[in-house]
Amino acid sequence: MSISILKPSETGVAEAIEPRSKVAKPVPVLSNDVLRGVKVSLEVRLGNTSMTVEEMMALKPGSVVTLGAGLADHVGLYLNGTLIAHGEVVAVGDKYGVRIMDIVPAQP
Repeated sequence: MSISILKPSETGVAEAIEPRSKVAKPVPVLSNDVLRGVKVSLEVRLGNTSMTVEEMMALKPGSVVTLGAGLADHVGLYLNGTLIAHGEVVAVGDKYGVRIMDIVPAQP
């Protein structure tokens, strides 16, 4: 990468001046250790549906919304909004969990 430094001239047109050093400095490598503590958002999507505004406004406590996904369908796991895996919902004590069934291949 080359960076040009411009200085104003008396004519009002900027002139390029030579960079101080043409020797490339080594680029530091990002260590995995730096990334280990970074917080990310993992979201599990069970399913979705479409409805009219009228149907949505008619929802009340006790209403049941039917999702497009079937009971045997896998859920999607999204890391910061990107699909990364599919899994199945499991019980972990009195909480929900997801058993990873397959990892989505990386996109180039």
